[in-house]
Amino acid sequence: MSTVPVPEAPTPPEPGAVEQPGPRAVEQPRRYQVDVIPPEAKRFQGQRAGLITRVMANCVDFVVVVVVVAAGYLSVAALRFVWNSRNFSFPTAPFALLILIGSGVMVVYLAGAWALTGRTYGDHLLGLRVLGPGGRPPRIVGAFVRAVLCVVFPVGLFWVAVSRTQSSLQDVVLRYAVVYDWSQRSRAPDDDAP
Repeated sequence: MSTVPVPEAPTPPEPGAVEQPGPRAVEQPRRYQVDVIPPEAKRFQGQRAGLITRVMANCVDFVVVVVVVAAGYLSVAALRFVWNSRNFSFPTAPFALLILIGSGVMVVYLAGAWALTGRTYGDHLLGLRVLGPGGRPPRIVGAFVRAVLCVVFPVGLFWVAVSRTQSSLQDVVLRYAVVYDWSQRSRAPDDDAP
């Protein structure tokens, strides 16, 4: 539960009352408990995520990477235009190169997001978090290995549909879990330990 200060509205003076000059007591704001987890989602909090939710989160992440790669392409085109506007033409790249660049961006994006917060943007939108062994967020090496496995063998995600523990093949290999988590924490409190 998060505590958010909510200031109290001042009470209006009584009709005909004259306000006396002088020092005023400073009122302290009242504190109310605000729960960030939707009531409908509380029963799923901490449970392992299913295939549909994970596929939807991955689709969002794919769109993020496509936008980043497209922005990179447009930046290269803009630099070419600034450098030589008279003979400008849009750059052409082999399809294999685009796949390689997109895969690299995806690995960096996934590994960075999982290592820093335990979730990507798609995971955040759908209330998911990747947890390593012991329920802690993944370390950078584990996040990187998981990202590479997810990019190289994406169909491993569909193992969730037949797994009793709703784990993808990548999760099984690394002993990771993807759970529903709507909390705002980014790292586990004991992450400072070696």
